[in-house]
Amino acid sequence: MSEQDLFEAFVNDLQFDVSEYLDSELSDYQKKLIEDAIFILKDNIVGDITKLGGNLQKNKEKFENFLKKAEANIEKEKFKDSEKDLKQFLKDYAKKLQELIAKTCVAVIPVKELPWVDVLFRSVPRIELDNKKVELLDNAISYYGEIKCVISRTTIYGKIKNEKPLFAPFMGELDLKGYKLDESQQGKPKSLVYPYVSTIIESLESSSTRSQLAKYHEGYQRHGEPICDFLMSKTDLLEPMEKIRTGLYTGRIKSDISVCGIAIPIPSNNTSLILLLEESKDSKKYGNCFEGLLRFSAACCEAPSTGKGAGLEQTGQVSQQQPGALRTPGGQELKVWSVEELAEEASKRGGGVPPDMDVWSSEDLQKLSEERGSGIPEGMDVWTEEELMKLAKKRKGGLDIPEWKPDDDMTECVKCGYSLRKGWTECPICETPVGSQGSPESAPTSEAEPDEPDSKDQISEENTENE
Repeated sequence: MSEQDLFEAFVNDLQFDVSEYLDSELSDYQKKLIEDAIFILKDNIVGDITKLGGNLQKNKEKFENFLKKAEANIEKEKFKDSEKDLKQFLKDYAKKLQELIAKTCVAVIPVKELPWVDVLFRSVPRIELDNKKVELLDNAISYYGEIKCVISRTTIYGKIKNEKPLFAPFMGELDLKGYKLDESQQGKPKSLVYPYVSTIIESLESSSTRSQLAKYHEGYQRHGEPICDFLMSKTDLLEPMEKIRTGLYTGRIKSDISVCGIAIPIPSNNTSLILLLEESKDSKKYGNCFEGLLRFSAACCEAPSTGKGAGLEQTGQVSQQQPGALRTPGGQELKVWSVEELAEEASKRGGGVPPDMDVWSSEDLQKLSEERGSGIPEGMDVWTEEELMKLAKKRKGGLDIPEWKPDDDMTECVKCGYSLRKGWTECPICETPVGSQGSPESAPTSEAEPDEPDSKDQISEENTENE
């Protein structure tokens, strides 16, 4: 195992959870970040915004215990050979963890006239390991929320180097590193469970997720899944999504593939979680990321769905609408006609048959059928059997080849049926004796099968001698 892999394994064993340090008391840095994030939403905000930021002082004792546990972890057998390097690495890693806590913040924003009840914003600082160096990257942000319908399949959005971005189906289960919701989190919307969303963001970085994008691009030629085909047909969705900057753009990701968006159906809540990441350092990243999420969420509300929860959700919405109107989860109003209105529209159209169109009665159709007789089109040549025989002889080149007939002078062996020439005393195949006229004189009394000759050459030689 290389030192790089060793450090990554060490970090994974630590299982640090930044949500344990979130507090309502914000630093100036966190306040500025949230203000920039909610500015674009100011006309659609209803109610109070829940704002949380990382604060080491809230749980300082827990952090100290975490470091002690990490130091004890170094003494494990698998890290024993690199104990000295790991101790120095832990010091650097602890400093970056404190910075990560300080640069973490989240806002729960109640909104109106949008696909979600709440839209959430969070900063996504990351600790990167490279050649024994520990680096903190703090430019990434994320918007996410739950729409009120269940999409047909988990869908990811990503970019491949030198290729157009695409939506692709995710087959199987997300790699959540064994994360499970505890009992206290079961009833909550999953978008409000900070560690759960953190695990989803981490899963977008995994090689298994990137391979799903590559497989759909190469193996399926970017086509075949209904919801993905629908999303790829939406020009008003693709244009803002192409503005999203991923780790490929910033150079953070060494691979040629990055995944920055995901839509996950949650049938238990009759919702779907939509999440989008943006990693640019430009101040426009807030607008780009939110617009992408808004278009992505609205398109998922309109997408064809076979989800069981989608039907339940839509049924509930119909019952809440006024008669004659239906509103989609995205807010679009659709016209609804009653049975009486449809019947009235049909009567206005005069039966639905244009006046200049030919119409046949059953008698007309029967007469046409009788005129066609045998079903052979008029003018088609018809041959008799004798004519076909003559044509067959002509195609043989005019040769009159007689049929093969058996030789009347030859008889058959009574045992094996082999043809016997006149004068042979025994069958060359089964050695059964024959009379001068080819009639059998005796036959073996044994029921065992006679031995077969060793080869075709031996048979040929026996025939020559007898002749």
